[in-house]
Amino acid sequence: MLRSKALFQGIFLLIIFLVSSVSGFSQRMLEKKIQFSSPEELSLRQLLDTLSAQNDFYFSYESTLLELNKTLSSEPYSGTIGNFLLKELGYEYEYKELPGYIIIRYAPEKLDLDAEMDTRFNRVTVKGYIKNIRTNEVVSQASIYDKTSLASTLTDENGYFKLKYKKNNASIWLTLSKENYRDTTFLLMPTVDIVAEKENRRFRYLPGDSTTKALEESFLGRAFIGFKQRFQGINMGSFFAESPVQMSLIPGLSTKGTFSSQTISKFSLNLIGGYTAGIEGMEIAGIFNINKRDVKSLQLAGIFNLVGGSSKGLQIGGIYNSVYGDVAGLQIGGVYNHVRGEVKGLQLAGIMNQANKDAGAQIAGIVNHARNSKYLQLAAITNNASESAGLQLAGISNIAGVSVNNQASFIFNRAKKVNGFQLGIINVAEENDYSLGLLNFIKNGEMSLSASIDESSFTHLNFRSGGRKMYGILGLAYNLRDVDTPIGLEAGLGIHLIPDSKFSLDMEFVSLTASDFQEITNYIQSFRLIPGYKFGNHLRIFAGPSLNFAFLDSGQEDFTDGWNILNKTTATGIYRSYGGLTAGFQVIF
Repeated sequence: MLRSKALFQGIFLLIIFLVSSVSGFSQRMLEKKIQFSSPEELSLRQLLDTLSAQNDFYFSYESTLLELNKTLSSEPYSGTIGNFLLKELGYEYEYKELPGYIIIRYAPEKLDLDAEMDTRFNRVTVKGYIKNIRTNEVVSQASIYDKTSLASTLTDENGYFKLKYKKNNASIWLTLSKENYRDTTFLLMPTVDIVAEKENRRFRYLPGDSTTKALEESFLGRAFIGFKQRFQGINMGSFFAESPVQMSLIPGLSTKGTFSSQTISKFSLNLIGGYTAGIEGMEIAGIFNINKRDVKSLQLAGIFNLVGGSSKGLQIGGIYNSVYGDVAGLQIGGVYNHVRGEVKGLQLAGIMNQANKDAGAQIAGIVNHARNSKYLQLAAITNNASESAGLQLAGISNIAGVSVNNQASFIFNRAKKVNGFQLGIINVAEENDYSLGLLNFIKNGEMSLSASIDESSFTHLNFRSGGRKMYGILGLAYNLRDVDTPIGLEAGLGIHLIPDSKFSLDMEFVSLTASDFQEITNYIQSFRLIPGYKFGNHLRIFAGPSLNFAFLDSGQEDFTDGWNILNKTTATGIYRSYGGLTAGFQVIF
C-alpha cells in the first residue's frame, strides 16, 4: 500500500502541472497559470520543487520561516503561481520576482514615509520619519536609499533620517527596507519638476548563504565592519547594486556611504580599508579589503583581504588572506592564507596555507594543510592532508590521513595507503611497497631482526623494516678481530627481488661507519646479494656474496679482509675494493 502511494505521488509530481503560457517566454512567473487536480498528501516542499523544475526558475526563501513539510489541502487548483502562494502562505509574506527567481520573504509589517525634500543648487536633502503603517510607531535602523545614486542612510532610534546627495533631476525614487517589513518605494517630486528620472542602475539578486554572517562575526569583521553596514545587509538581504567605481577611506566612509556593503564594483580603491559587496575587476587597499560576496580578477591589500564569497584570479595580502568560499587562481599571503572552500590553483604563504576542502598546490614556509591535496604540498616544516595527497615534500614531516601518491621528508612520513614511495628516516603506513627509510612501520610489509658475520669478521645486528618491494636497514657491527675501530654503525636500503614465502632473494646497499671518536674513522660501502630460505613463519637463514668499497685512515691496512680487487694507498688514506661473503639468520615478526 505504501509503495503504491509513493508511486502515485511520483507520477503525480511529473504530470500535476498543465502550464499554459498566454504571453510566451516573457510572461511574468508570478502570473503564470497552473492547474492541477487534487493532490494526495503532498507537502509544500514537493510542490515548490516541482513548480521550480517545470517552469525553469528557482524559489528563494529562508527554510526556517516556512512550514515546508506541511500537507497541502486536497482541493484542486487552477490559477496563477502568485495566487497559489497567497493561498498557501498568506499575506504575511512578500513575493518578489527577479530573473530566474521568485523570492519568498517573511514581511508581515509595512513601512510608511513621512518626509520632506529640499533642493538647492543640485543638492537634494530628504529628511523625515519612517513608521509602522499599522501601529504608527517609529521604526529604527530602517534602510533608506535612492536606487539611482545609491545614496543611503539608516533611521535613528526615533525613526528619523536625513539623506543628502547630489542629483541633476530632483525627482527621486526613495526605497525603504527593513527586516520583516515589505520593501516600499516612494516617488518624491518637487513642484518645479514633476518628471521622474528613469531608473537605469542595474540591481541583481544573489541567493543568500551563511558566509556573510560568519564573516561579520569573525574577529576582523567585528573590528572593522560598523553596525550601520550590518543593518544595511540585514535590511537589503540578497539585493545588490552595480557600480563602476567606489572609493573608501574606511568602511562606511566612502563614495557609496553605508551602501558600499551592498555594491558590486568594477574598480575599488580603499585608502585605509573598505567593506563592499564584491569586486568584478580590481581592488586595491592600503591596509585591508573586506568583501561580502565574490571577488574576481585582482585584489591587493597591504595587510589583509577578507572575502565572504569566492576569489577568482590573483589575490595578494601583505600578511593574511581569508576566503570563505573557493579560490580559483593564485593566492599569495605574506604570512597566512586560509580558504574555507576549495583551492583550484596555487597558494603561496610565508608561514602557513590552509584549505578546509581540496587544494591544487600549496607552498609555505612552515606548514600546509588541506582536506585533499591534488597535486603538490611543499613546506619547510610539515604538510598535512586529512584525506589524500598527491606529492608531499617537507623538511620535517608529511601526513596524509588516507592515501598519498608520494611523500619525501627528512624525518617522518605517515599515510594509510601509499601509491608510490615514502622517503624519510621514519615511514609509517598500512600499505606501502616502496619505503625508503631507516625505520619503516608498514602493516602489509615485513620487519625482522638479523644476526650475521662477514668476511672481515664483523658481526652485524640489523633491524630490517619496509614494504613488499623495498625496506630499510639499521644496525650495529662489531669486529671480532683486534682492530683500532671495532664498533660500527650500519644503515642502508634493500630490495626484495624474489619475495617468495620459502625462497627469497634480496639486494642491499649498506654503509658502515666505524670510529674511535677521536682520530680514526673508517668507512665501508657494500653491495650485497642475499639468497635466503624460510623455515616456518618467523625464521630465515641467508648467505650471499658482497662487493665492498672501503675508505680507511692511514695505518688501517688490516681493518678489512676478503678477495682483494683494488688497493691504493695515498697521503689521505687507503682506498680498497674487495669481494666478500655475508651469512646469518633473521627472526621475522
